[in-house]
Amino acid sequence: MSKINIPSVLLIDDEVSVLDLLDEVFTAQGISRVRRARSAEEALDILSSEQFTIIVSDYRLQGMDGVTFVEKLRASGNGTPVLILSGAPDKPGVTRAASQPRVDFFPKPFQFRQLLGAMERLAAAA
Repeated sequence: MSKINIPSVLLIDDEVSVLDLLDEVFTAQGISRVRRARSAEEALDILSSEQFTIIVSDYRLQGMDGVTFVEKLRASGNGTPVLILSGAPDKPGVTRAASQPRVDFFPKPFQFRQLLGAMERLAAAA
């Protein structure tokens, strides 16, 4: 697997094991700055003072879901590309998210190289 051309990523997931795994994969692929958030609320707080090349968020989170997170992010003027990971997104949520610029869904389960490719395509399109 060749190195990915993304300097920084914010990971959002309420499961520490998922954060650990993705952090390890992204770091091994050459992403120099990987920041983690365990909720959408924590991510919004981080994003109030830091910028990232891309955000990778789980769809189902404790509290605010991934789609509501994207809506709040865009309402704040932040246009960072967001890749939402989901095993079974609801259709209204997909429609709402798709109406936002620079947002894409990526299905679970996935292969890491496919996820990394989707991240690169989304970041390059921004």
